[in-house]
Amino acid sequence: MEDQTVAKASEPVAANDKATTARLSVQLKRLNEANGKYKSLLKLAKERIQQQEEEIETLRHETAELQSQLQQINEERSSEVAALDTNSERGGTSVDGNTTIDIFRVLQRVKVPIAATGQDEFWALIELESYSDTDNTSKRFKEWKRFDTEAELSDYIRRDSGEPLTLPPYSLSPEQSARLQSQTQSQISSATEEFRRFRVRSELARKQLDAQIRDLQNNHVQSATRRIEGNTVSQSNGILDTMSTHHQNDRSSVERLKAELAAQEAHWKDAYEALASENEALKSVGSEALLAAQWRQRYEHVLKEKEDLQSKLQTEAVRVDEESGDKYERKYRDLKESFRLYRKKAKEIFESQQRGAGTSTSILPSFAPDSSSADAKLSYLRNLMVNYLTSDPQVKDHMEGAIGTVLQFTPEEISKIVKKKADLEAWF
Repeated sequence: MEDQTVAKASEPVAANDKATTARLSVQLKRLNEANGKYKSLLKLAKERIQQQEEEIETLRHETAELQSQLQQINEERSSEVAALDTNSERGGTSVDGNTTIDIFRVLQRVKVPIAATGQDEFWALIELESYSDTDNTSKRFKEWKRFDTEAELSDYIRRDSGEPLTLPPYSLSPEQSARLQSQTQSQISSATEEFRRFRVRSELARKQLDAQIRDLQNNHVQSATRRIEGNTVSQSNGILDTMSTHHQNDRSSVERLKAELAAQEAHWKDAYEALASENEALKSVGSEALLAAQWRQRYEHVLKEKEDLQSKLQTEAVRVDEESGDKYERKYRDLKESFRLYRKKAKEIFESQQRGAGTSTSILPSFAPDSSSADAKLSYLRNLMVNYLTSDPQVKDHMEGAIGTVLQFTPEEISKIVKKKADLEAWF
């Protein structure tokens, strides 16, 4: 009985030991896995470190070799320059019996101002040529040299024999280049701003001209409408027939010129639209210089076309004047002769009336029962109206004054005639 009791009491203890052992085995397994990972990482790190150490060692050897080569090159260059300094006074003779170093050319020279002393120092980039008699080889290299004066530089490159060396012009120092670049940028900015202002002014002038043209067209249309509404159809037809009879040649020339001007205006309008489209395209990419060149080219082309049209207009005006000059002269002589005859007739009638009644003080004969005065007056008026109706506008201007004097027009009537004439001229 005691054994069974002990066995029953030891069963829970054994179960707890098994659970603890299982848990410990799991933790141990995890630790072993983590330890294995750490060992593999440590191995990789060691391999990487060893590889980097090998690379560093290789680089150290290469650096040491390059430093030794650089030191050797510097020593050779120093010896060559020292030999050149010693040899320059002798015109480039042999230095050690086998090697000769000569100045081949001066590539560049710079004048650098020294702010502390207020003087200038001179730097020259000199190309040297080393020739070896041993292996018949030559080698060229470049070197900057500093000189206190320009005369020192000239003495340094002077040759006692052979062709003399030429010095290149002075190059700009970094400070001078920066200053020149700044000035250029400011000039470019000012030119760009000036071009922008010119473009704005041109656009404003174009818009003002367009507005003036529209106003003139509207005024012409309105005035023509008023004249058409104020005149009867018969009066308009009579005026048009009279003007077309006497001015057919002149009007054909004027119409032709107007057609040319209209065609030219349409051409300029098309050119402006093309330029506007090009301007918008160019402004999108910022090509201000190309835009200025194109505007200048278009302006010169339009100016040339304008001068051609002006010359054509002047030539046409001279031709019209030459054709109509003789005709106007004949009309004027006829009118003058008619007026002379009228004055003679009027003088005779006036003298007869003075002898008969002595009451008329007017220059013109009155509508009296005297048949001779009435016939003379009617004959003069008939001749005057025939000449007036068959005359050109320039001659009519002079005849209208004579008609007004003969018929004794009042100031109101004269002002009415002048106003009507101005309206007709504005309409045509």
